[in-house]
Amino acid sequence: MNIKKIALVASSILILWSCGNKKSPEQIKEDDRLDSLEQIRTDSLAIVKAKQDSIAAFAKFKKEIEEYYETVELRKKYIGFKYEYPKSTAFISVNGSPETLSGTDNNTWVVYFPQGDVTVISNKKTNKFENICKGKNPNLKYDVTAELSKLTGKRMTYQNYTDKISSIRYGSSEKLGAKNCVNKDCVEYYSKGNFTTVAFMEFNDRGDFVTLKKIASGKVARLNEY
Repeated sequence: MNIKKIALVASSILILWSCGNKKSPEQIKEDDRLDSLEQIRTDSLAIVKAKQDSIAAFAKFKKEIEEYYETVELRKKYIGFKYEYPKSTAFISVNGSPETLSGTDNNTWVVYFPQGDVTVISNKKTNKFENICKGKNPNLKYDVTAELSKLTGKRMTYQNYTDKISSIRYGSSEKLGAKNCVNKDCVEYYSKGNFTTVAFMEFNDRGDFVTLKKIASGKVARLNEY
């Protein structure tokens, strides 16, 4: 078979193939309709997922706020509480049997009460509660916010404030949110102490003052919204 015949056969095959695979206007229209439906389905799924994520994030945020204020109330009620009979029995009846956690040593009892969902740091020598929080937290032993929370609501000079919450002790502060904290609430995270504060910073002709408004363990970027 010469070259001309080969070319002719090839052209014929290509024409037949093109004709056999050419879609009718109805087929093209149907394919477009199906593509549109698939895109609508994909978009709908994305919207549903976004809503679900938003609901889950809101629920998580709400729970964090509730636990924050529950911890505040627990500390008011139980720091200094002497865990001895009959008070200990009454505490167990409400909060459940104690579960000793890691970090417990000869001086400190780190304990979780599952029924009340609370973690306690107790001094073994005095049997007094030194710290308490909502939730199971084996690292509560290293938390410093219970002691520092005593400063909440106190208007101090800037120097006095920084002396008590110093970067040497608790690490350099990292501003969470607004960087300009002049005469407004400032949210700061101290990495070494692993806590977040909300404080009102006053700078005026009468001097420089700070009022600690909130403090929480960990890095809590939205603490000012609690």
